[in-house]
Amino acid sequence: MGEAKRRRQLDTNFGKPWWQKNNKHVQLDVEPDYSHFVNLYLSQGTAGLIPAIHDWLIETGQIYQGEHPTILMNRVNYIGMTVYDIASKQTQTLASKDLKLGCFTLKVPIEPDDFGNYQPVLNNRELATEAMRLINTGFFDTAITFLINKDGDAIGTLRKYGIFLYMGTNSDLEIIDAACGLINWKPLEVTTYAGEPRNSLNTLIEKTFRPQADKIQKFRVEQKGANKFPCLSLLCLIENKAGMAVCEFRRHYTVQGGTQLIIPGFSSTAENIVTSYPAMDILGKPRNIPAIRGFSQKSQN
Repeated sequence: MGEAKRRRQLDTNFGKPWWQKNNKHVQLDVEPDYSHFVNLYLSQGTAGLIPAIHDWLIETGQIYQGEHPTILMNRVNYIGMTVYDIASKQTQTLASKDLKLGCFTLKVPIEPDDFGNYQPVLNNRELATEAMRLINTGFFDTAITFLINKDGDAIGTLRKYGIFLYMGTNSDLEIIDAACGLINWKPLEVTTYAGEPRNSLNTLIEKTFRPQADKIQKFRVEQKGANKFPCLSLLCLIENKAGMAVCEFRRHYTVQGGTQLIIPGFSSTAENIVTSYPAMDILGKPRNIPAIRGFSQKSQN
């Protein structure tokens, strides 16, 4: 008997992503209308089901700011697998029951020194540092995870889109506004927000990154292998609303690059590897923690 088969017989959770391992403990504040989801799945398949589950979680206030992204994945997986089980009793023909979801958890802090002499950071170091402080808290992790799974195809989404992180400050450099969304590469334009749409931000975001679109894509392919493997590109923008200063910087994460971006089938599932990471508050704490409109403020931690 092969080692993998032997371990799977001993542990039914062996080899599964961690958000599929503890579904028995998932609690939902609102019970789904499973008949609706089953009918949707039988007519549109997983591609129709997963986006609908995400929309329903937003509408019922069950995506919480500040919780770990894997909690969101637990909810999506629990509902999805329940739908599959119900549907399996109604039909003999079902698509794959393996949800290809991705999860992002920032584990290595971003620092100004990472960007060397990059002028937007060098010339706006204090503004950039405040943005990095907020990002390093994991503030955007759940929103990023929500977005890469929004269409039920994390791999396809990461191929077609980048993710922008917007932060706006007051005159004291307190971040009082935040948004996160998908940005299409060609043409470069904002397509989807996590939570409430913030279309008034589109012009600034697109004006900032559009001149660099080809350069970003070239870097993704040549340096990160984005044409072969999933690559999460974060386009970060912080705006001083009082002083009219704008700073941008970018980070890219691949499934081969560690344990921050996880997609089953691409990422290592080894759980006995111990890795030492720098402290996430290496730059200190942000002056203020804002809100992402449309996400509940109730913490589930």
